Amino acid sequence: MAQSTTTAAHPGPALNGRQLRLWQDLLEKRTGVQVVRRQENGIRTQIVRRMAEAGWTDADYYFRSLDTASGAREWGVLLDRLLVKETRFFRHQPSHEFVRQRIASLASDLESPLWLWSAGCASGEEAYSLAVDAAEGFARARREGNYYVVATDISKDALAKARRAVYPGAEPSNLPAFLGRYFYSHGPNQVAVDESLKQRVAFYAQNLLDKDNRYLNQMDVIYCQNVLIYFKAWRRRELINYFRDCLKPGGCLVIGPGEIADWQPPQMVRLDVPGVQVYQKRSQP
Repeated sequence: MAQSTTTAAHPGPALNGRQLRLWQDLLEKRTGVQVVRRQENGIRTQIVRRMAEAGWTDADYYFRSLDTASGAREWGVLLDRLLVKETRFFRHQPSHEFVRQRIASLASDLESPLWLWSAGCASGEEAYSLAVDAAEGFARARREGNYYVVATDISKDALAKARRAVYPGAEPSNLPAFLGRYFYSHGPNQVAVDESLKQRVAFYAQNLLDKDNRYLNQMDVIYCQNVLIYFKAWRRRELINYFRDCLKPGGCLVIGPGEIADWQPPQMVRLDVPGVQVYQKRSQP
Protein backbone atom coordinates (compact mmCIF):
# COMPACT_ATOMS: atom_id res chain seq x y z
CA MET A 1 0.00 0.00 0.00
CA ALA A 2 1.18 3.50 -0.77
CA GLN A 3 -0.66 4.95 2.21
CA SER A 4 0.50 4.61 5.79
CA THR A 5 -0.08 6.17 9.17
CA THR A 6 2.49 8.90 8.49
CA THR A 7 1.48 12.14 10.23
CA ALA A 8 2.28 15.79 9.70
CA ALA A 9 4.88 15.45 12.45
CA HIS A 10 6.80 13.00 10.24
CA PRO A 11 6.58 14.39 6.71
CA GLY A 12 7.27 12.18 3.73
CA PRO A 13 10.20 12.59 1.34
CA ALA A 14 10.58 15.79 -0.63
CA LEU A 15 9.52 15.75 -4.26
CA ASN A 16 12.29 15.30 -6.79
CA GLY A 17 12.51 17.44 -9.91
CA ARG A 18 10.60 15.00 -12.11
CA GLN A 19 7.74 14.74 -9.65
CA LEU A 20 7.52 18.49 -9.19
CA ARG A 21 7.26 18.99 -12.95
CA LEU A 22 4.37 16.52 -13.05
CA TRP A 23 2.54 18.57 -10.43
CA GLN A 24 3.28 21.80 -12.26
CA ASP A 25 1.88 20.38 -15.49
CA LEU A 26 -1.23 19.05 -13.72
CA LEU A 27 -1.91 22.37 -12.00
CA GLU A 28 -1.62 24.25 -15.29
CA LYS A 29 -3.73 21.71 -17.17
CA ARG A 30 -6.57 21.83 -14.65
CA THR A 31 -6.52 25.48 -13.61
CA GLY A 32 -4.39 27.36 -16.15
CA VAL A 33 -2.07 28.55 -13.38
CA GLN A 34 1.61 28.28 -14.18
CA VAL A 35 4.21 27.91 -11.44
CA VAL A 36 7.18 30.23 -11.81
CA ARG A 37 10.57 29.36 -10.37
CA ARG A 38 10.23 31.46 -7.22
CA GLN A 39 7.07 29.52 -6.31
CA GLU A 40 8.50 26.04 -6.73
CA ASN A 41 9.70 25.58 -3.14
CA GLY A 42 6.35 26.69 -1.77
CA ILE A 43 4.46 24.29 -4.06
CA ARG A 44 6.79 21.44 -3.13
CA THR A 45 6.34 22.15 0.59
CA GLN A 46 2.55 22.23 0.39
CA ILE A 47 2.35 18.93 -1.52
CA VAL A 48 4.68 17.14 0.90
CA ARG A 49 2.77 18.55 3.87
CA ARG A 50 -0.56 17.41 2.47
CA MET A 51 0.86 13.94 1.73
CA ALA A 52 1.89 13.65 5.37
CA GLU A 53 -1.52 14.78 6.61
CA ALA A 54 -3.31 12.26 4.40
CA GLY A 55 -0.89 9.42 5.21
CA TRP A 56 0.83 9.07 1.83
CA THR A 57 4.49 8.08 1.72
CA ASP A 58 4.94 7.59 -2.04
CA ALA A 59 4.65 10.76 -4.14
CA ASP A 60 4.03 8.88 -7.39
CA TYR A 61 1.18 6.85 -5.90
CA TYR A 62 -0.31 10.03 -4.43
CA PHE A 63 -0.10 11.78 -7.79
CA ARG A 64 -1.81 8.91 -9.61
CA SER A 65 -4.53 8.70 -6.94
CA LEU A 66 -5.92 12.05 -8.07
CA ASP A 67 -7.07 10.47 -11.34
CA THR A 68 -9.25 7.97 -9.49
CA ALA A 69 -12.94 8.32 -8.69
CA SER A 70 -12.12 9.19 -5.09
CA GLY A 71 -9.38 11.64 -6.05
CA ALA A 72 -11.65 14.61 -6.79
CA ARG A 73 -12.15 15.51 -3.14
CA GLU A 74 -8.44 15.20 -2.37
CA TRP A 75 -7.62 17.40 -5.36
CA GLY A 76 -9.95 20.06 -3.99
CA VAL A 77 -8.23 19.96 -0.60
CA LEU A 78 -4.77 20.17 -2.15
CA LEU A 79 -5.79 22.91 -4.57
CA ASP A 80 -6.75 25.15 -1.68
CA ARG A 81 -3.18 24.81 -0.42
CA LEU A 82 -1.51 25.45 -3.77
CA LEU A 83 -3.32 28.50 -5.07
CA VAL A 84 -2.37 32.03 -4.10
CA LYS A 85 -5.28 33.73 -2.34
CA GLU A 86 -3.70 37.07 -1.48
CA THR A 87 -6.19 39.93 -1.63
CA ARG A 88 -7.38 42.93 0.35
CA PHE A 89 -10.08 45.57 0.32
CA PHE A 90 -9.82 48.25 -2.39
CA ARG A 91 -6.47 46.87 -3.45
CA HIS A 92 -6.07 49.23 -6.40
CA GLN A 93 -7.78 52.49 -5.52
CA PRO A 94 -7.78 54.08 -9.03
CA SER A 95 -9.62 51.05 -10.44
CA HIS A 96 -12.25 51.16 -7.70
CA GLU A 97 -12.73 54.88 -8.19
CA PHE A 98 -13.33 54.21 -11.89
CA VAL A 99 -16.00 51.63 -11.02
CA ARG A 100 -17.78 54.13 -8.75
CA GLN A 101 -17.79 56.75 -11.48
CA ARG A 102 -18.93 54.21 -14.04
CA ILE A 103 -21.82 53.05 -11.86
CA ALA A 104 -22.82 56.66 -11.19
CA SER A 105 -23.01 57.34 -14.92
CA LEU A 106 -25.05 54.19 -15.59
CA ALA A 107 -27.40 54.70 -12.63
CA SER A 108 -28.81 57.94 -13.99
CA ASP A 109 -30.64 56.12 -16.79
CA LEU A 110 -31.27 52.64 -15.47
CA GLU A 111 -34.08 50.28 -16.42
CA SER A 112 -32.77 46.99 -15.02
CA PRO A 113 -30.31 45.92 -12.28
CA LEU A 114 -26.60 46.40 -12.87
CA TRP A 115 -24.47 43.27 -12.70
CA LEU A 116 -20.84 43.22 -11.59
CA TRP A 117 -18.57 40.18 -11.63
CA SER A 118 -15.56 39.70 -9.37
CA ALA A 119 -13.62 36.97 -11.22
CA GLY A 120 -11.08 35.24 -8.98
CA CYS A 121 -12.52 36.80 -5.83
CA ALA A 122 -10.42 34.74 -3.35
CA SER A 123 -11.71 35.33 0.21
CA GLY A 124 -14.19 38.01 -0.82
CA GLU A 125 -12.52 41.35 -0.11
CA GLU A 126 -12.59 42.34 -3.78
CA ALA A 127 -16.24 41.35 -4.19
CA TYR A 128 -17.37 43.36 -1.19
CA SER A 129 -15.23 46.27 -2.35
CA LEU A 130 -17.12 46.20 -5.66
CA ALA A 131 -20.42 46.14 -3.80
CA VAL A 132 -19.33 49.27 -1.91
CA ASP A 133 -18.25 50.85 -5.21
CA ALA A 134 -21.70 50.19 -6.66
CA ALA A 135 -23.50 51.54 -3.59
CA GLU A 136 -21.34 54.66 -3.64
CA GLY A 137 -21.92 55.10 -7.37
CA PHE A 138 -25.70 54.98 -6.94
CA ALA A 139 -25.42 57.43 -4.04
CA ARG A 140 -23.50 59.86 -6.26
CA ALA A 141 -26.28 59.61 -8.84
CA ARG A 142 -28.88 60.07 -6.08
CA ARG A 143 -30.55 56.85 -7.11
CA GLU A 144 -31.60 53.85 -5.09
CA GLY A 145 -29.10 51.01 -5.42
CA ASN A 146 -30.16 48.43 -7.99
CA TYR A 147 -27.19 46.12 -8.46
CA TYR A 148 -25.80 42.68 -7.74
CA VAL A 149 -22.27 41.29 -7.54
CA VAL A 150 -21.41 37.79 -8.73
CA ALA A 151 -18.15 36.55 -7.21
CA THR A 152 -16.36 33.41 -8.37
CA ASP A 153 -13.26 31.50 -7.39
CA ILE A 154 -11.90 28.00 -7.79
CA SER A 155 -11.04 27.66 -4.09
CA LYS A 156 -13.93 26.41 -1.96
CA ASP A 157 -11.95 27.19 1.17
CA ALA A 158 -11.60 30.82 0.11
CA LEU A 159 -15.29 31.01 -0.79
CA ALA A 160 -16.27 29.73 2.65
CA LYS A 161 -14.30 32.60 4.21
CA ALA A 162 -15.91 35.04 1.80
CA ARG A 163 -19.43 33.94 2.75
CA ARG A 164 -18.58 34.29 6.43
CA ALA A 165 -17.55 37.91 5.69
CA VAL A 166 -15.55 38.49 8.88
CA TYR A 167 -12.04 39.86 8.48
CA PRO A 168 -9.08 40.82 10.70
CA GLY A 169 -9.50 44.43 11.76
CA ALA A 170 -5.82 45.18 11.23
CA GLU A 171 -5.94 44.07 7.60
CA PRO A 172 -8.52 46.43 6.05
CA SER A 173 -6.69 49.59 7.13
CA ASN A 174 -8.45 51.61 4.42
CA LEU A 175 -11.96 50.89 5.73
CA PRO A 176 -12.45 53.58 8.43
CA ALA A 177 -14.42 55.80 6.05
CA PHE A 178 -16.88 52.96 5.49
CA LEU A 179 -17.21 51.66 9.06
CA GLY A 180 -20.74 52.04 10.31
CA ARG A 181 -22.14 52.06 6.78
CA TYR A 182 -20.90 48.89 5.10
CA PHE A 183 -18.74 47.32 7.81
CA TYR A 184 -18.91 47.09 11.59
CA SER A 185 -16.71 45.95 14.46
CA HIS A 186 -17.02 42.25 15.19
CA GLY A 187 -15.24 41.18 18.34
CA PRO A 188 -11.61 41.96 19.15
CA ASN A 189 -9.73 43.29 16.15
CA GLN A 190 -12.25 42.10 13.56
CA VAL A 191 -14.67 43.71 11.15
CA ALA A 192 -17.69 42.17 9.48
CA VAL A 193 -19.59 43.06 6.33
CA ASP A 194 -22.98 44.59 6.98
CA GLU A 195 -25.88 42.28 6.15
CA SER A 196 -27.38 44.72 3.65
CA LEU A 197 -24.14 44.60 1.63
CA LYS A 198 -23.77 40.81 1.96
CA GLN A 199 -27.18 40.35 0.38
CA ARG A 200 -25.90 42.05 -2.76
CA VAL A 201 -23.10 39.51 -3.31
CA ALA A 202 -23.43 35.87 -4.40
CA PHE A 203 -20.41 33.53 -4.33
CA TYR A 204 -19.97 30.58 -6.69
CA ALA A 205 -17.22 28.06 -7.31
CA GLN A 206 -15.89 28.35 -10.85
CA ASN A 207 -12.76 27.33 -12.69
CA LEU A 208 -12.18 30.09 -15.24
CA LEU A 209 -11.05 27.47 -17.74
CA ASP A 210 -14.57 26.06 -17.65
CA LYS A 211 -16.43 28.78 -19.50
CA ASP A 212 -19.83 29.37 -17.90
CA ASN A 213 -22.33 30.34 -20.57
CA ARG A 214 -24.84 31.76 -18.08
CA TYR A 215 -22.77 34.95 -17.90
CA LEU A 216 -22.76 35.63 -21.64
CA ASN A 217 -23.91 39.20 -22.40
CA GLN A 218 -25.00 39.62 -18.77
CA MET A 219 -22.36 41.78 -17.11
CA ASP A 220 -22.07 45.55 -16.89
CA VAL A 221 -18.68 45.42 -15.15
CA ILE A 222 -16.18 42.57 -14.90
CA TYR A 223 -13.37 43.10 -12.40
CA CYS A 224 -10.43 40.70 -12.61
CA GLN A 225 -7.18 41.93 -11.08
CA ASN A 226 -4.05 40.00 -10.11
CA VAL A 227 -5.45 36.82 -11.65
CA LEU A 228 -4.27 36.88 -15.26
CA ILE A 229 -0.65 37.23 -14.14
CA TYR A 230 -0.70 33.54 -13.19
CA PHE A 231 -1.59 32.43 -16.72
CA LYS A 232 0.48 32.09 -19.87
CA ALA A 233 -0.01 34.81 -22.48
CA TRP A 234 -2.22 32.73 -24.76
CA ARG A 235 -4.51 31.79 -21.88
CA ARG A 236 -4.77 35.41 -20.83
CA ARG A 237 -5.99 36.33 -24.30
CA GLU A 238 -8.41 33.42 -24.27
CA LEU A 239 -9.87 34.59 -20.94
CA ILE A 240 -10.08 38.21 -22.10
CA ASN A 241 -12.11 37.03 -25.09
CA TYR A 242 -14.38 35.08 -22.74
CA PHE A 243 -14.85 38.12 -20.52
CA ARG A 244 -15.67 40.19 -23.60
CA ASP A 245 -18.43 37.75 -24.50
CA CYS A 246 -19.82 37.99 -20.97
CA LEU A 247 -20.12 41.78 -21.12
CA LYS A 248 -23.20 43.57 -22.28
CA PRO A 249 -22.57 46.00 -25.16
CA GLY A 250 -21.02 49.05 -23.52
CA GLY A 251 -19.88 47.01 -20.51
CA CYS A 252 -16.39 47.39 -19.04
CA LEU A 253 -13.62 44.98 -18.13
CA VAL A 254 -11.17 46.14 -15.45
CA ILE A 255 -7.91 44.22 -15.14
CA GLY A 256 -4.67 44.87 -13.30
CA PRO A 257 -2.29 47.44 -14.79
CA GLY A 258 0.13 45.65 -17.09
CA GLU A 259 -1.62 42.27 -17.05
CA ILE A 260 -2.16 42.50 -20.81
CA ALA A 261 0.29 44.61 -22.81
CA ASP A 262 0.28 45.70 -26.47
CA TRP A 263 -2.81 43.72 -27.40
CA GLN A 264 -6.25 44.92 -28.37
CA PRO A 265 -9.10 42.43 -27.81
CA PRO A 266 -11.48 42.31 -30.78
CA GLN A 267 -14.68 44.34 -30.27
CA MET A 268 -13.10 46.11 -27.30
CA VAL A 269 -11.63 49.58 -26.95
CA ARG A 270 -9.28 50.64 -24.20
CA LEU A 271 -10.51 53.66 -22.26
CA ASP A 272 -8.13 56.46 -21.42
CA VAL A 273 -8.24 56.33 -17.61
CA PRO A 274 -4.96 57.27 -15.87
CA GLY A 275 -3.52 54.41 -13.87
CA VAL A 276 -6.30 52.00 -14.79
CA GLN A 277 -6.38 49.27 -17.44
CA VAL A 278 -9.99 49.12 -18.57
CA TYR A 279 -11.65 48.03 -21.80
CA GLN A 280 -15.17 48.77 -23.01
CA LYS A 281 -17.14 46.44 -25.26
CA ARG A 282 -18.27 48.16 -28.43
CA SER A 283 -22.01 48.63 -28.79
CA GLN A 284 -21.75 47.32 -32.36
CA PRO A 285 -19.51 44.43 -33.54
